[in-house]
Amino acid sequence: MSISRRTALAASLSPVAVVLPARRMARTQPAFPSGPIRFVVAFPPGGPTDILGRMVAQKLAELRGWTVVVENRSGASGLIGMGEVARAAPDGHTVLINAQAQTTLPATHGARIGYDVASAFIPVTSLGRTPLFVTVTPSLPVRSIAELLDHARAHPGRLNYTAGSPGGGPHLAAEQFRLLTRVSLQFVPYRGSGPGLQDLAAGNVQVGFDSMTSASPLVRGGQIRPIAVTAPRRVPSFPDVPTVAETVPGFTAETWVGAFLPARTPEPVVARLHAALAEALAAPDLRERIIASGSAPGGEPREAFAAFVAEEMATWARVVREAGIRIA
Repeated sequence: MSISRRTALAASLSPVAVVLPARRMARTQPAFPSGPIRFVVAFPPGGPTDILGRMVAQKLAELRGWTVVVENRSGASGLIGMGEVARAAPDGHTVLINAQAQTTLPATHGARIGYDVASAFIPVTSLGRTPLFVTVTPSLPVRSIAELLDHARAHPGRLNYTAGSPGGGPHLAAEQFRLLTRVSLQFVPYRGSGPGLQDLAAGNVQVGFDSMTSASPLVRGGQIRPIAVTAPRRVPSFPDVPTVAETVPGFTAETWVGAFLPARTPEPVVARLHAALAEALAAPDLRERIIASGSAPGGEPREAFAAFVAEEMATWARVVREAGIRIA
C-alpha cells in the first residue's frame, strides 16, 4: 500500500476512532435525575432551613417537572442530617439543605463529628441569606436594644434566650452580642428555630435571636415583639424596626441556607443541579416570596459559594476560639 493510500485510509477511519469512545461515554453517563430527589433538611419543620428548602423544592417541580421530596432529619444541631447525606450515594439524588451549622459545627464539635466536613460535601449554591431578628416575648417590658440591656443588667441571670440549635449561626451571633455588651443572657438550646420560637411566644423564654425567615410569621402575628434586626441597615419589609448597630455600633450578623451534595458526585450532575437551583431562585415569584420573608435570594455560582463556605469556616473557628464557646 502506498503512503498516499495509507494516509487516506487513516483519515477516513480516524473520525470513527474518535466518535465511538465519545458515544460509549454518552451511553454510560447516568441520566439525572433518574428518580425522585431527596432534600434532606437538617432541621425541624418551621425554621428557615425548612421554609427555604420547601420553597425551592416546589419551584423545581414547577419549572423542571422533577419530583422533590423534602425530609426533615433534625437533631444534634444538624449533624444527623449532615451524616445521612455524607453517607448517601453520590448520584445527585440526595441533597443536603443546611444552614450555617455546615460551617459552625466543625469549630464547636471538632473531631466528635467523626469526619471532615470540608471534604465530605460539595457546596452547590446558597438558597438565601437573612439577617436575624432580636425579639422578646410580649410580656417582657422591653421595646428596644437599650431597654433590653438595661433590663438584663438590672436582673442578672434572669433572662433566657433561644437561638435555635447549639452551635448554629444564630447561637454564635447571640454569644457575640452577649460578649460585646457584657450582659447576662442564658442560652436555652432547642432542636431548631421552630420549637424555640414557639416557647418564646409562650413566654417560656424571654429573648430570641433567629432568622427573619423563621421569626417573621410570629412577628406579623403579634406573638413575639421585634426590637432590632442584625442587618447593617434597616430592612425594607420592617422599616420601623431599628438595627442593633444603632445602639451597639458595628454589630451585624446574618444566617444562610445552602445546598450541598456528597463528595464524589459526578461533575455533570453537580452542574445540572446547580443550573436548576439557579433557575428556580431567579424566578420572579419565588424571589418575591424570599424577599418578603426578609431574606436575599441565593443562586450564586458554585465557585463563589464554595469560597464563601470556606471563609465562613475560618471565621467561626476564630470566633469560637476567642469566645471560648464549648458545646457539650
